[in-house]
Amino acid sequence: MIFSKFLLKDDWYRDTELLGFKSRELIFPKGHIFESDSKGLYNLIWGGWSEDNTNVGGRMQLTEKMMREAQDGSNSMFKEIPVEVKEEVIMTVEELIDDEDVVKSWRIQLDVKTTRTKLREVEKIINDMVKPILEA
Repeated sequence: MIFSKFLLKDDWYRDTELLGFKSRELIFPKGHIFESDSKGLYNLIWGGWSEDNTNVGGRMQLTEKMMREAQDGSNSMFKEIPVEVKEEVIMTVEELIDDEDVVKSWRIQLDVKTTRTKLREVEKIINDMVKPILEA
């Protein structure tokens, strides 16, 4: 399934206050585009956060509905960018039987003008050399 992308309308800051000191950290700049993973979840990761280092930065995981409804005051935070499906591909898988490898009864007919002795020699060659090739 293809999920929408979302464009951040304004800079996204994180305001903190510690011991009376206020600080403002830019998390995502205006115009940042968020894309979903294969499950439709939007992983918003900032400030160096990782599974191994969870003490810095941060991480949020939002659904498509949450992205649509996210607001900064009364204004929507994101502009939805619908993903265009350029071409729909329909794939049909069928098992094809190659007629070349199907074992059937076949008749090989050879009309020749020769003596009976030479015909027996040809028969012996066919029995010795050709029959093993034709046996399935």
